[in-house]
Amino acid sequence: MYKFYPVPEKPSELYSIQIGGEAVPANPCRVSAIPFNVVWPGHQRALEQTEEAAFLAFEADGEITLKVKTNGPLKPLCADTDIAIRPLSKGIKAAVAGDTAEFTLPGPGQYTFEPGGMNRALHIFVDPPKDYGKKEGEGIIYYGPGVHDAGRIELKSNQTLYIDAGAIVYGGIIAEDAENIRIVGRGILDNSKSVRGKDGGYTAGSGTPLGCIKMYRCKNVLADGVIFRDSGVWTATLFNCDCVTFDNIKAIGMWRYNSDGIDFVNSANGLVQNSFLRCFDDVIVLKGLKGYDTRNVENILVRRCVTWCDWGRNLEIGAETCADEYRNIIFEDCDCIHGAHIMLDIQNGDRARVHNLIFDNIRCEYSKYQLEPIYQGSEDMKYEPKAEPFLPTLMYAHLYRGMWSKDMLFGENRDITFRNIQIIADPGLPAPPSGFVGAEEEHKTHDIKIEGLYFNGKRLETLEEARVSLGKYTENITIE
Repeated sequence: MYKFYPVPEKPSELYSIQIGGEAVPANPCRVSAIPFNVVWPGHQRALEQTEEAAFLAFEADGEITLKVKTNGPLKPLCADTDIAIRPLSKGIKAAVAGDTAEFTLPGPGQYTFEPGGMNRALHIFVDPPKDYGKKEGEGIIYYGPGVHDAGRIELKSNQTLYIDAGAIVYGGIIAEDAENIRIVGRGILDNSKSVRGKDGGYTAGSGTPLGCIKMYRCKNVLADGVIFRDSGVWTATLFNCDCVTFDNIKAIGMWRYNSDGIDFVNSANGLVQNSFLRCFDDVIVLKGLKGYDTRNVENILVRRCVTWCDWGRNLEIGAETCADEYRNIIFEDCDCIHGAHIMLDIQNGDRARVHNLIFDNIRCEYSKYQLEPIYQGSEDMKYEPKAEPFLPTLMYAHLYRGMWSKDMLFGENRDITFRNIQIIADPGLPAPPSGFVGAEEEHKTHDIKIEGLYFNGKRLETLEEARVSLGKYTENITIE
């Protein structure tokens, strides 16, 4: 069984797609074309640094076969086309007949179809059947199929925002001191009409808020099923929040400066699961910021997610860590299908004691098409890619003071486990590097365990073989 969603905008022309003999349109989205970035310069990125991609969203309850043909700027498919269907851990292969690729997806989940490299990908979101309940009644804000210009959407306690399949809602969500909020549906919340001020401000007055979701001191929040597109800054930001769940959300079309995915800021008891995020900055990140730092970051679980990082880090602590403690944090059963700087990162730039942190069963993919991330040094500087592929760092943990540090105090990294980490690399690529660094004798990075690190199926048994470098003020870092 499958059900297609209406597309109430001009469909993407990059792909012609058929499922069960029926033509299925895909939505357009803009993504970063090159890893070229700068600290906010007072204006938005140049469109020449971006490109159009596409995404297809529908519902299915089992295996489903797609036929895909490339159009427009994409080269026609042929038997020699280097096609990747990610996550690679799913083992999905395409058969090319003439100019059409045919492949079968195993069921609900998030996938990418990449013909001949990382550019202009087709993102495929297969939703499991789900009934989100009533569409009208007290406390329900409902948007049905069609295009809606909502602007600022302010949610109060005990409210549901229901964005149904086939709806595109232009706007952003704000909530303060509220509880029992639901943001559900299979439609699109598009933040493209938000405008960032020259000072880089993260508020937008009465207009469309910057970012798809901003919540302050909220509790018991669920975001389920919704597609978030083209965020003006961080896609979903939670300040001093408690008990927030993201389930089967999709973040796509993030090309603007600082378009992180999900940022837990001095928040606790969070869950992110079954979701896809492609972002032009850190994807899922736990931060501690001044002004909110009376609360610790704790009891966060991220599982069964697919991440694509066009700049920054895939799964991250920091860089701002203004909190007394980060603890009881688990990232598990995730696929990092593309990275930029670092896949699994602990950037402890402030006073936090980071401990009881686990990365478990994480699959990190390395592509021969990966470009090196470069800071843009001037307005007229052009991105010049190197001939050889770039390898993002796999694992990193350090203590430091940098441009984002506010405490001007060192913290501590300890009792951190990397378990069953799988590196899936294109033929000819070496294992990626990793590293651990402390700050001073009283502020170390220590007691780090690597329990199973695999490179294309081969277990790496020594730190040297795993390309792990140890800096100053590190202690008891082991691999087994």
